[in-house]
Amino acid sequence: MKHSSIALALVAGLLLTGVLVLATGARAHEQETSVDWEVAYANLRVLGPPVYTRSTSLPATCTGGTPGVISGVGGAYPTITLSTGDYLCITWSFRYIGGGAVRGDLFWITRLGLDFGTVGRYINGGWIGASSFPMIPNTQYNATLVIRSIQPTFRHLHVGVSVQNVGNIPAAPTTLPIPTGGPVLYGLFTDASGAVVEPLQGVTVPPFGNLQLIAPWPWAVASTIGQILIGFAFIGIMWWYARYESKRGARA
Repeated sequence: MKHSSIALALVAGLLLTGVLVLATGARAHEQETSVDWEVAYANLRVLGPPVYTRSTSLPATCTGGTPGVISGVGGAYPTITLSTGDYLCITWSFRYIGGGAVRGDLFWITRLGLDFGTVGRYINGGWIGASSFPMIPNTQYNATLVIRSIQPTFRHLHVGVSVQNVGNIPAAPTTLPIPTGGPVLYGLFTDASGAVVEPLQGVTVPPFGNLQLIAPWPWAVASTIGQILIGFAFIGIMWWYARYESKRGARA
């Protein structure tokens, strides 16, 4: 039974690893210790807390003054209540102060990254899609993210900018001298409830129509079943081989 026991241990170990990764990924932190904040502040300055505007329909523009507007602050994070399918329009400004022209990118994070779907990214009012954008030294940029709540969760939500050759810099106040562990990030809690929805549910995407991004695709289901069957077959073969070796040894 030696070989089959090893195979079972490997399978159990892989499953346990997945559980541990999921559990650690779910933890949210107000400080991001993985960021070198001295380098971050030498390249980027966020000019104010992001403003989060909730909408029940896909917003054509993201302007203030509508119900559901809330600013993300450092420390005691406010909570914005959502229903799955609602949209958040997030706007903030930053200044790039690095030494040379680079490419930048916008991001949001809830640690797991499964709670929202991105439906719009804009710089200075211009749509950038999934692309990066040029960053010129000593230039201010006005960023807009439109994301949609797709599953019921309670999470921290942060936004930030990825800077070429520097890394991911979450939005945070310029705190100098830098405190131990870094500054407290701008952000808020999102408290979403309701059934899981598609990121583009109710939105027609020419020429595809209504795209199903979360629904299991037939090839993915078949692949999963195939992997399970191969795994059980491998365990069965190792069990048979162990018994065969045991009987051969007994005859010898």
